[in-house]
Amino acid sequence: MEELKLGFNSHDIPVTLVNNTSPNDSCASFYFCQGGEYYLLWVEHQNVEYRERDDLPRYAISCAINEGDDENPEIYSDTSKNDIFRADDVKDLIAYLHS
Repeated sequence: MEELKLGFNSHDIPVTLVNNTSPNDSCASFYFCQGGEYYLLWVEHQNVEYRERDDLPRYAISCAINEGDDENPEIYSDTSKNDIFRADDVKDLIAYLHS
């Protein structure tokens, strides 16, 4: 399997991403804080055949909750809410994060 590539560099986006991927995750995830709220960025493989499902977008952002504290965050997806962003094009992701 080819290595996952994010499709962007950290200087392309206005937030600091923290790796939140666990060994049993089928795609990479990163959390970030913006406006005092936590979010998860999910990054599916650039090659659709390596994704868990072929109907998943390459990039998705979901609301998240911190079950820890600011010093020791424990970030989890807020499953009571739908994704707030979904796209296949990295340009759309970068534009969304800058909006």
